[in-house]
Formats: sequence, C-alpha cells, structure tokens
Amino acid sequence: MHAFEELSRDVEERPLHAVGSVSLREFRNYEALDLELSPGFNVVSGPNAQGKTNLLESLYLLSTTRLLRGQRDAEAIRDGADKATVSAKILPTETELGMSIERGTRKKASLNGLGLPRAADLIGRLPCVCVSAADMEIVRGEPSERRLFLDLELSSLYPAYLRHLTLYKRALEQRNALLKDSRERHHPAESFEIWEDQLANHGAGIRLARREFVASLGPLAQEIHEEMGQGEGLALSYLEKDEAATYEAALAKLAESRSHEIARGTTVVGPHRDDLEILVDSREARLFGSQGQQRTAVISTKMATLAFGRRHTGSPPLLLLDDILSDLDERRRSLLTQIVLSRAGQAVLTCTEASAAGEAILEKAKRFEVWAGSIKEA
Repeated sequence: MHAFEELSRDVEERPLHAVGSVSLREFRNYEALDLELSPGFNVVSGPNAQGKTNLLESLYLLSTTRLLRGQRDAEAIRDGADKATVSAKILPTETELGMSIERGTRKKASLNGLGLPRAADLIGRLPCVCVSAADMEIVRGEPSERRLFLDLELSSLYPAYLRHLTLYKRALEQRNALLKDSRERHHPAESFEIWEDQLANHGAGIRLARREFVASLGPLAQEIHEEMGQGEGLALSYLEKDEAATYEAALAKLAESRSHEIARGTTVVGPHRDDLEILVDSREARLFGSQGQQRTAVISTKMATLAFGRRHTGSPPLLLLDDILSDLDERRRSLLTQIVLSRAGQAVLTCTEASAAGEAILEKAKRFEVWAGSIKEA
C-alpha cells in the first residue's frame, strides 16, 4: 500500500471547506476583530506594520498551531493583555476552531467551544499553504527548515502523518536521554530496544510519506516553475542520510550504531537527519541560486503543494500570500496571479497596495483595508 493510501483513510471523513469568519481578541495589535471572509479571494491592503500579516498569522495559527514568524507564543499577546484568542468558523458546517494563548501556560485548542487534549489536535482541520518572505529559508536555510516544511504540509493534509511524527519525536527524546545517561552508567540493551522499535516503525512511515510527497511534488513544482521562470529547470529530491528506509533496516542500524551514539549523546540514524534537495538547472539552489531564482523556486514549490492538496484531498487548502506579489517583477507577478486564479480555492492575499494583486483577482475579491489594528471592507 502506498503511503498516501494509508494516510488518506481519515481524510474522507474530514471534508474541507472555507473560512467563513475569523475573530481575534488581544492578538498581536488587534484588541478585537470580527471579520467575514469571502469563500473565494480576499485582498487585504495597507501600509507596513499595521496588521496585515497578523491577520494571516491568526489563520496560520489555527492551521498549524504555530506562529508565522517562529516566535514564542506569548509574543502574540497584545501589549498589556494576559491572554489572546483566535477563532474561525468553517463553512458550510459552522464548525468553530479556536486557539488561546495565555502567559505562563501552554496554548490551548478548542473545537466548537470544547477544549481539545492537545493543541496539536487542531492540526489537519484547516489545511493551508502559506507563502511569505520567511519561506526563503526553505531554499537557503538549514536542513531543519526543509524538514519542517515537509512535516507541516504533510501533517496539515494527513492527521495520520502527524501521529507518526509525534510518536517518533517522543521516542527520539527518550532514546537520546538514555544515550546521554549511558555515559555515566550502564543500561541494558532492552532499555534501548523499546524506543528503537518505535523509532524504526514511525521513522519508516515518515520517510515513506515524505519520499512519495516529494516525488509527487517535483513534477508539479517543475510545471509551475516553467510558467514563472525563464526556461530554467526545477527538481526536488528527498535525501535520506542513511540506508535505513525500512523498519527492519532502521532497527538493525539503530542497534549497530548504539555504542557510537552513546559517545555522541544523540541519535544520528533516522528521518530527523534527512534533507530536501532543491535544484535549479541541476545546481543546488541554496548554494548557487540568485535571490530571484531562490524566490521563484520557493513560490513554485509552495504552489505545487496547493495543487497536491487539491489532487489528494479533493479540495485546495486555504492559500495565504503574505506580501509576496509586491516582491516580484511585473512578469512574474502576472504569472503568479494566473496560477492563483487557476489553482486556488479560498485565498487571503496581503499587499501594501491593492493594485499589486492585479485586476483579474481584484474583480473577484473581497477587499479590506488595514490601519493600526483596524480592518474595514474597502
């Protein structure tokens, strides 16, 4: 059975719909906001530092349980307040997703007003693809940035992948703790085998899903890149750092490397060490790509993720574009606009000037203007 056949079992019970409304309380620079969104295109314009990205971040938080800019949760609470809340109603079911952030405690998620055991239980209920300036790190950053991209996209689309990832990380923490403690005192092999069995099992699931995801994403990204680029090729490859792709191979490799890893105090076998290779014209974009090539590669990869989501779940994820259009030259902006029009379902686009979205989108969009933490329909 292919990874996506296995992961998709619970997707059919989770129909994807549009965000009907979003409510913020004491979130970033918003004291209170209640906004009705269009199920199609939404263009949010206004000067910098007025709250455009904060609105996108609230939707991203409900989708991924993470802040868009990778900061500590408490930094999203408005100055002078002790707690921030974000909620959204999903149409047509009126299902309400909620997230609260309180100083000194972990963030909490809710579904239809009822608290969920973990914030991560919200993941997968609002799949989204977000493109922002921070995504440049997918190309030029460390391997951890590319693994995070794969994990966020797969977890958003497939809750079963998130379960693999959560259990893998827990087993990795336990084994690493044993490795470090083994420098001081002896632990029997059985103590390691408990966690190694889980690492091998869930690691194999993670690698299979990532491998198939990248294999499916590559041709889609290449197609979009050809539309946006200048005849340059784009290729994506999943790089496994060891020869332990299957459960049996991983189990044997973990046992074999145990003594070496005790000396290092950390596990070096497994998908937590893998990477995503991004090539532009057969050259590694991270090392040899210009800023324009890197930006186009990131946008192509992200928009391919949108197309992948539509193909494998029957409905496109929510698309969030954070001031990306204004960073592109006129030709690439026009091409990206066409791609958004042809591939997106619901989309929220921010820009300093609404005109950057292009007439084709503006004709179909609900328009908003932002000023000092206040939004009004234009």
